[in-house]
Amino acid sequence: MSEFQLDMNLNNSGNSFKDALNNGNFVFLAECNCPDNERYCENAAERLMPLAEMMTKQQDLCGGLAITDLYGSPWSAVELGAALPENMRNNHCYFLSGCNRSADKIDEQLNIAGNAGIMNLACVTGNAAGLTMRECKARNFCGSTEQLKLISRRSEPFFAGCQFNPFHYDKNTILASYNSLAGKVEAETKFIISQSGWDMLQNQTMAWFLLNRQSYIPMIAHLTLLSPDKAEKIIAGKIPGVRMTPAFRKLLARELSGSKAQFEAAQYRRIELQCAGCRLMGYSGVQIAGVDYPGRAQVVASRIRSALQEFRTFEHWLDEYNSHQAGAEMSGGWNRFHLYDRVLRRPYPFDDPPAISSYGEEKYDWKEKACYRLKRLLFAKADRQRPNRDYLLKKLLANCQGCEQCTLPQNHFICLKNCPKKLENGPCGAVNEAGNCEISQSECVFIKKLRCSKWLESLSCLESGR
Repeated sequence: MSEFQLDMNLNNSGNSFKDALNNGNFVFLAECNCPDNERYCENAAERLMPLAEMMTKQQDLCGGLAITDLYGSPWSAVELGAALPENMRNNHCYFLSGCNRSADKIDEQLNIAGNAGIMNLACVTGNAAGLTMRECKARNFCGSTEQLKLISRRSEPFFAGCQFNPFHYDKNTILASYNSLAGKVEAETKFIISQSGWDMLQNQTMAWFLLNRQSYIPMIAHLTLLSPDKAEKIIAGKIPGVRMTPAFRKLLARELSGSKAQFEAAQYRRIELQCAGCRLMGYSGVQIAGVDYPGRAQVVASRIRSALQEFRTFEHWLDEYNSHQAGAEMSGGWNRFHLYDRVLRRPYPFDDPPAISSYGEEKYDWKEKACYRLKRLLFAKADRQRPNRDYLLKKLLANCQGCEQCTLPQNHFICLKNCPKKLENGPCGAVNEAGNCEISQSECVFIKKLRCSKWLESLSCLESGR
């Protein structure tokens, strides 16, 4: 690994975040939410200014904010960004959530961003945790891939990326999720931010997948600096969506049993190791949650600098990382499926590129096979017929949702409109460990489609994202 280039190469683009990613400089984003208890957007932006100013003063790291766009906040991330001083708006990255937004609503947000000169957007579908099926279907969800396609048709020079969840261990969920990532790459995402997680093996898997496809897209790892309060909630299972092995939960419990100073020291060291590991794996930066005030941001920035200087080889880093984890298993156990073999044992093997692990023969029972053959017999030409033709029969056998343009033949006679979020390009990041939908708890329609594709030995068709 060559010497790290950390000095920011300023040019005339006026977008330090984009310049840093394109020039190979390391990015440090402090995650913050839109304040929800201010009456005016300007007041909310003023509350973020001390942290924003501290982050932009990092001379040897490209520092900025990752302003998240959560449903329920009085303002969106881009609206908050428009209230920041013009000269620092493009130091930051703004999350654009598709939750409860149609394509037209996304376009409205893009108009606000374009008029304010905001260029850096992270497209996310948005979660539906806590919603009933009825509530979810009453909302619009504009998927991140659809958002990227909307942005590509606009004239503004947006620098748009997306988020991806690499922390899966079920083989069908992994393959369907990475197919979805391939669709985001085809939609010309400019950078990728991982969802939050602790398993460095899966972070390296994402890096290998993109390099294998010769997709040299900047990657940002989403990390979390734990506080004692948040760690206790995670151990108690009170934070939905957080995936952690039992061994790591026990390790956190041991860290909590010591003094507050000892706990904080362990978390800072973990952040150091994660940042250095991500850099050695080819990541262009990190987004860290839990860095919510200037003093802590300054400490974390100092720790990142130190770690990048301390670890210059992958082997040196790996020894220290394994020692710090004290043997705690982070990768879900020996019986979990991993996309590649020998991950987290070596850097990317350019001389011996990894192959996707064998996933074996799909267990497709006789009822599913019989149902597929019947639907193929009855609906083989459904995409060329009137949408309402044989509707009751299609409803009975394929749970047809009566789309204006039927796509049953292209999707192995599985109606993708049964996704509660109405997504079309693959599973969302909230699909659970077993491949079930976060809302209905039944099998995700995209996982179902993948299982059928494996049985039919037609997995290659998934690369198109259709």
